[in-house]
Amino acid sequence: MIRTTQEIENYIYPLSKMLNLENEPKWVILRFMINISLSLQKEFEHVEVESYDGKEYRLEQITGEGKGSEDFTKLFWDMVEVYDNSTITSKKKLEENLQKHIIRGYLILKTSLKHDSNIFEFMGQDF
Repeated sequence: MIRTTQEIENYIYPLSKMLNLENEPKWVILRFMINISLSLQKEFEHVEVESYDGKEYRLEQITGEGKGSEDFTKLFWDMVEVYDNSTITSKKKLEENLQKHIIRGYLILKTSLKHDSNIFEFMGQDF
């Protein structure tokens, strides 16, 4: 299971609004957070999370595992391995890494954007 914090869950709607994706499922926004994390060349700083008090998501919800042409599990697996310069040996390890990248993506967005920021300008500048 990939777990989130309540802070992340509370940020999903405002972020979806910035992206004009209010009616999309939460996993779309969580994938966006992962991709933001994987897009920055900055060193990955370990973040200590006191409590995963948000929601739990299955790998199939985040990566589309087992959903045919919508299954991006291998792609996410490969991207995380390349970014982290490591070998992931199990789905559990993949889930742990995706969870870390969701947190990192959330922190990048939360600290870089204000409620009235233009997210598209932000992405154009930093990515």
